[in-house]
Parts: sequence; structure tokens; C-alpha cells
Amino acid sequence: MMKRYSLCLLIGILCTFWSCSDDEDVTPSLKDEDRLEALIDKSNTDIMAFKEKYGTYILYQFDQLRDFAYQFEQASSWREAKLTYLEKEDVPGAVAFLEEHFFNCYRDTVKLNMLPRKFLICSKVYGGVLGISNPDGGKTGLHDAVVNMNSFTVARLGRVTLAAMSAERRDEFVRQIHYMFLGGYIVNVQRNIFVEDLFFDPAAKLYGTRVEREKNEILPDEYYMSRGFFPITDKEQYYYPLQMEDLSTFVEHLVKMDEETKETVWEQSVMRTKMQYVARSLKAMGVDIVKINPLAEDFL
Repeated sequence: MMKRYSLCLLIGILCTFWSCSDDEDVTPSLKDEDRLEALIDKSNTDIMAFKEKYGTYILYQFDQLRDFAYQFEQASSWREAKLTYLEKEDVPGAVAFLEEHFFNCYRDTVKLNMLPRKFLICSKVYGGVLGISNPDGGKTGLHDAVVNMNSFTVARLGRVTLAAMSAERRDEFVRQIHYMFLGGYIVNVQRNIFVEDLFFDPAAKLYGTRVEREKNEILPDEYYMSRGFFPITDKEQYYYPLQMEDLSTFVEHLVKMDEETKETVWEQSVMRTKMQYVARSLKAMGVDIVKINPLAEDFL
């Protein structure tokens, strides 16, 4: 009986050991770290300095599945997206552009604690809807930037593309990158609720509930904004957003705000107050929201 018990115990220990070994084999941490060290361009002093200071790998040579999609191997839209990589001679200009228009808008605390480990840069990302990024051509098209749990990807950084951008298109491009980072990565991916609970209070009883409207009826903007929401324009959407979606939407409108949107928000006291919570909280977090969009200053 004792021998039988010892044999069962030994089998149990071996099974536990094998199970742990399997877990270690699929853990990407150390192996992935070594792989990223092999991928990063060590000849680019700006890229290397950024990695040493903030721990983020700026990569222009990377694997589409392991670096771009990774956890999304079951999501066909990420697998099927087509990427065009940057030429090496395009990289210094791409990094300089991001430093001037993106990284400089965030304090070191944000860059140290909130940037993803992989920051991918490329020439094109073509595909369907990727996360909260919609393509520019309808169901499929080009993206400015996309984000998931594994990485942050910015496209259109080839020197020819950047040189051909008008000032208006450049501002639109840059603000989309900021929105994908703040609304896409920090809010949607990291689930970072950086605002006080007071932001959610005006609509606390409405989140996720059904909008009282008939099928295909479009309600006036005032109906939604008086309740603390941006208007729902999709005829097929019959429910108010959840809290994180609401926060992400306010971030998007703050980052991309034009004069008309600013005036509309300002005139609705509940919308104005919620936008003030977002703007002030981002500033306190270390985001230069006025540099991103000067119109945000009115909400600070």
C-alpha cells in the first residue's frame, strides 16, 4: 500500500512539474525580450536612447503576428491586415516626427508608465476595423494608427507621405495618433479610469440601458447632450454607451475638437462639466492637452 501511495505521489509531482514547464514555454516575457533586442536597430541612437530611458522598443522591423497581432491570433481582422514596412532611410525622419508631434506632449511619468513595450512604426496599415480605428475607405482601407493589448502601431510615416501632407492633414493625423494612445490604449486597453467618479455621475443610471426611441428614429442632439452623452447617430444602436466607451468618446472629442464642437459642448452645462473633468485629469496625469489641441485650454 505504501509503495502504491509513493508511486501515485511521484506521478502527481511529475505532472505538476511538466505542467509548470509547459506554462514557462509559452510565457513570452524573457524570450520576447531577447527577440526584441535582436529586432531593435542598435545603430539608431535616438531609438536606443528612448528604449534605455523609457523601456519602450521603437521597432520598424517586426513580425506581423507576434508583434502586431499577437494575442489577437483568433481575430481575423488583425491577421488579415496588410502592413507595408518602412525603409531604413525613412526611420530617422519618422522618429523625429513622432518626437516633435507626439512624445513631446507627454511628461516622463506617462512615457515611463503608460507606453506599451512595443511601439511599431511603418508605412501603411491596410485592413478592416482594427480595435477602435476605422479604415479610411469604408469596410477596408488605410489606418493612421492602431492599438491592441500587445503594441501601438503608427503608420504613414514614410518620408514621401509625411512631406506630401498639408498642414491640415498633418494636424488630423497627429490628433488621431493621440486619440489612439489616450482613448485607445490608456482607456480601452489599460482600462485606466483617470477621471474622478464625478465624471460618470450625471449619466450613472443610463449607462448600458436602452435609448427610448423607435426603430430607425434619429433623436435630436439635444436629447443626448442634456443627458451627458455625445449624440448617437447609428440607427442600429439602441443602447447608451458603457462607462469606458463614454470616457473614450469624450477623450476623442477633446483631442479632435474644432470651434463648432467646443461651442456646442460649452453650451450644455453637463457636457461642459464632464469635458472639464477629462481635460483637467489628463493635465494632472502629465498630458500637455493644450499642445495637442489649443482649444482644450478653455476646459482647464
